[in-house]
Amino acid sequence: MRWITFLKYQCVYYWRRWRWLLPIPGGLLLGYWAVQVIKVLSPISGPEGLANPAGNALEAFIWAFGKPEIVYYVATALFIYLVSDFLPANAYEQWAIVRLGSRSGWWGAKVSLVFFSTLLYALLLFGSFFLAVLPQFPLLAEWSPSGLNNLGMGLGFSLKNGSPVFAFGKISAFLWLGWFAIGLLVLTVNQLSGRNWTGFLCGALIIITAKMGDIFGGPIGGEGWSSYFLIQNHLEYTPLWAPMRVIPETASWIFWLAWILVCLGTGWLSAKRNDFVTNNHEEEQ
Repeated sequence: MRWITFLKYQCVYYWRRWRWLLPIPGGLLLGYWAVQVIKVLSPISGPEGLANPAGNALEAFIWAFGKPEIVYYVATALFIYLVSDFLPANAYEQWAIVRLGSRSGWWGAKVSLVFFSTLLYALLLFGSFFLAVLPQFPLLAEWSPSGLNNLGMGLGFSLKNGSPVFAFGKISAFLWLGWFAIGLLVLTVNQLSGRNWTGFLCGALIIITAKMGDIFGGPIGGEGWSSYFLIQNHLEYTPLWAPMRVIPETASWIFWLAWILVCLGTGWLSAKRNDFVTNNHEEEQ
């Protein structure tokens, strides 16, 4: 019960900050942008005799959250900013550890905070996106004439690999899993360093390097074994410009799960060994 109480307090303490409203206008702006782009592109390459082919709200989502610029420089960057201050521990954290009677329980609560924060962030961002899109386009389980015929929209990968619902599910799942893993990395780095700016900087470096492609040259997405270590091949499930995934889907699941396990283990060991009393005394000095 103490663990649950502490987790609830953590959620209320961090989520009630004004910054957690930022995903709402962010999602609304992305939705508005997607609607305008689809409206402009739809008449250009629609089927003959159809001046303004209907769009699909799920196609708008696939277009928006399949663009690397949006995935990294908007969605992921905002998420890193929101979770970058969950650690280091302060005087209250020291008191909470004493009350919990378990450093492992304290670390587990912090991990759970990142987990639920990722869910909340995705809900706010995706939900507000559809608030802007649904008044313009219906929510359909099949591809619209615009999506099937509009090469300029660039939905080739998704079109060849199932329905819009399938593509929506895959994109959402990989984004959420990737954000959760990145959030754990930020949390772990802050725990190890005792400074919240180090985790934020680490997250910023991930964003900067994610679109660099293969450091050894060659095509974006890499070639051979190096492609399995590029974040862009795991966070982006459906690259708009690619006819197929660069690496198997299973490899991305293994990549993120391994990332999560390493962060969980490293953070747990650090929590077991960290002298919170000394750290807080130094901060007070």
